[in-house]
Amino acid sequence: MDNDSKPKHFVFVPGSFHASWCWYKMQPLLDKNGNTSEAIDLPAHGLDTTPISAVTLDSYVDAVCKVLEKYNEPVVLIGHSRAGIVISSVAERMPDKVDKLVYLCAFLIPNGEPMVATALTDSISLMVSNLIFNEQEGWHIPKKEVYKDAFYNDCSEEDLFLSSSLLTKEPNAPVGTPLKLSEDRYGKVKKVYIHTTLDNTITYGLQKKMVERLPVDKIFELKAGHSPFLSQPNKLADILLNQ
Repeated sequence: MDNDSKPKHFVFVPGSFHASWCWYKMQPLLDKNGNTSEAIDLPAHGLDTTPISAVTLDSYVDAVCKVLEKYNEPVVLIGHSRAGIVISSVAERMPDKVDKLVYLCAFLIPNGEPMVATALTDSISLMVSNLIFNEQEGWHIPKKEVYKDAFYNDCSEEDLFLSSSLLTKEPNAPVGTPLKLSEDRYGKVKKVYIHTTLDNTITYGLQKKMVERLPVDKIFELKAGHSPFLSQPNKLADILLNQ
């Protein structure tokens, strides 16, 4: 059994196009009773100025591992969307630093496969059909007209406007890189999946298929779109504090 009296340390890894700013409603709800939280800007996102062409899946993993090294206790590592492949890879590299992996409407991808292969099977995703790709410069980003319906369909107008102004291009390399995961490292870390039933980016159907293919220890559901950290922060905080 979990020792609920022990403080939890939450580390948030944002999904594609997003950065640490997207967790701003979550952190005040979690930073109580000795718990702490930290949100990361991955390379080429938010305030990080790494050139997009230099970003790899390994550089994403390096950035998270550098943060985890500061903690004496294992953390609850939360990955949103594309960050599923990042937190899986972090657990492979530093399994003893991770108390639990929490996949928040995130890509749960098996060893040997790249994220993009699974993403492209989601035929009703608004993201898949509305991406602008620049192969030469190595990035992709959704068309602006789908930001609301894809990411923020149940969010306030204020959150839609602010978030839309902060999205940045996503490097192509990480999502095309096959994962390297082993049973004795990644496999031994506890895993939680939080489904979002109104999701138009990684649809509920695909989320369920991923969990069927790669079972987890606990499953939760939110009646929310792809950004529950904005639309349902209290419910999400309750799950995180009690999982």
